[in-house]
Amino acid sequence: MKKEKVIKSLTSLGFSLVESSVYLYVASNPETTAGEIAKNLKIARSKTYEALNKLTTAGLVSKINKKQVNRYYSAGTSILKGMYSKQMENAKKSIQYISNLDIILPSGPNVRLIEGVEGYKIIKETFVSEMKNGSEVLIVGSPAKLDYGLIKYFETFHKKRMQKNMTLRIIFNSDVSRARIERALKWKNTHVKCLPKNDSPAWIEIYDKRVLISIVSDKMITIVITAPSISTSFKHYFELLWKSTKEPQLSKQ
Repeated sequence: MKKEKVIKSLTSLGFSLVESSVYLYVASNPETTAGEIAKNLKIARSKTYEALNKLTTAGLVSKINKKQVNRYYSAGTSILKGMYSKQMENAKKSIQYISNLDIILPSGPNVRLIEGVEGYKIIKETFVSEMKNGSEVLIVGSPAKLDYGLIKYFETFHKKRMQKNMTLRIIFNSDVSRARIERALKWKNTHVKCLPKNDSPAWIEIYDKRVLISIVSDKMITIVITAPSISTSFKHYFELLWKSTKEPQLSKQ
């Protein structure tokens, strides 16, 4: 796990970025001093002391005095594990509480706008987790110009889909690379076709009664629609395209 992700994970426990960075530095450099921390992390000495005081109070950091200089070291991972366990327990209680509420769902279509790649990933994961084994996912369009990290995520996503024995029918954009098409053809329960001419940065995904419309420009924007009637309309649109498109013709090299 990369250092940046560890620091971000620590912030979920209520610590600031400075406090998380200081804790990680102390854990990596036992018996370090506040001056060394401030110098190496390039933060003000006052901010360093504030962070150390909070971490010490939380029990994550301990200090010893050697030659009239305070030296800091990690108090071990047991406190950290306990904090994460407490957070998970609180999350479970919150989920249970919300599940027991008499939630009134909107009668009409539910439309949401999600900004960013992380929000898009969460929505996809949620949809697949709630779908039945053996269900079908439909995708129209898959742009050639996608962030490498997003393409790698798709591989992980489709592994989870295949574990649930879910079928995928996908119609790629015409400018998608041969490598991506060949990769998709190797996936279990996957059927591939290609649009004759299309280089749009947008694509559509259909999950039972839900539809995702994603657009990649300066940042990723996803429109999430939950409505059986709208989903059915998009499925009809997909079937028309599926009949009129052809399987990829990959010449041997």
